[in-house]
Amino acid sequence: MALVIETGSIVPGAESFATAAELVTYAGNFGRVIPADTTAQEALLRRAALEMNAKPWKGRTASPLQTLAWPRFEACLNRFPVPSNTIPAQIKAGQMALATEIHADDLSPPEQRLGAISREKVGPLETEYSTASPIISKAAAVRQSYAQFSGLLQSSSQVSLKRG
Repeated sequence: MALVIETGSIVPGAESFATAAELVTYAGNFGRVIPADTTAQEALLRRAALEMNAKPWKGRTASPLQTLAWPRFEACLNRFPVPSNTIPAQIKAGQMALATEIHADDLSPPEQRLGAISREKVGPLETEYSTASPIISKAAAVRQSYAQFSGLLQSSSQVSLKRG
């Protein structure tokens, strides 16, 4: 089934902000590994979009009919309003970054990553690993993609005040 792309015009049944071809280009530009199969690439983009729907974005969705978190009303980036009929480039790039991170986690789950060998005994083979760095063992949702979303996510300490 073809991937349905959200363009900012509230596309019915939208599943992604980026196409599989754009994901291939992104992965090539940033040296990221992704599956060669288009169907698998589209599945990664769908999974990334689902993860993005759970994030606390600034503003509010533009329509009750939209299936994805963007487009949004009352969202600002660096104090400039984001038009409610567009998808910011950072959202698209962030989805592609998140898709590559999800694939990396599929290949090597964070909870299974080990630190450097801290002790090794060759006799009856005994190897001990140090604890992995928190950066290495972080799940996909808190890495490079998060930097793309900077300025578009609402922090837990923000309070929305309205006059009127």
